[in-house]
Amino acid sequence: MPAAAIVRGAVGRASVEAWLAAIDAHPAWKRQSPLDPAFNPHSSSLRAVSVASLDLEGIAAALLAGEVGRLARTRLGRALALDLDQCWVRRQYAPVNQPADHAPHSWHQDGALGFDFLGATSTEGALLAMLTCWIALTPCGDDAPGIEFAGSDRTDLLPLAALADAEVGACHPQPDRMRPVLEAGDALVFGGGVLHHTHVAATMTRDRTSLELRFFPAGSPPPRLRGDRFLSLH
Repeated sequence: MPAAAIVRGAVGRASVEAWLAAIDAHPAWKRQSPLDPAFNPHSSSLRAVSVASLDLEGIAAALLAGEVGRLARTRLGRALALDLDQCWVRRQYAPVNQPADHAPHSWHQDGALGFDFLGATSTEGALLAMLTCWIALTPCGDDAPGIEFAGSDRTDLLPLAALADAEVGACHPQPDRMRPVLEAGDALVFGGGVLHHTHVAATMTRDRTSLELRFFPAGSPPPRLRGDRFLSLH
């Protein structure tokens, strides 16, 4: 079973172009002081709610009407919720273009959202039930950074020590990896237990922009995410 499902053409060309234009116009990418609080310069990530013309409710509804919705409801149930505060625009750079304060995403599981690795004494039962829909807004995975997955979806939250490059390499050799090559509008759908990081190579010359949506079962938000804004979707 693959770590992530690939949904080709999940978003049409016109929508991709409109979203990219709105995203590119956001001043956060200029990295000028004072920094927008919705922007993380280290990961070059911008909260999607800060891009005014991105209708996240409409985007989610359109995605859920197709294959993304079938995958999400098979995993999480019929009634879903979108965590508006955990929807992100991500920009990853070819090494020659990378800003000095930027770094690619290291190994992680999305189901660790909000978990206090330093303060907790155990990770048992801490993995969130959730699904990520990751949409490529530019071609990626070949000449632009993409995502690399290691292993299949897990049911346990890994401790920090297990996320080190050496540890992941020992547990997941190359035959156990997945590096999708995507066109603009293609989507990846994967569970919160899947181990992944940014795939970037020295030979890449193009940058990548993507949009992430995080879906949860409808109902009470996970306790550690109760400060987030959840939108019910049916």
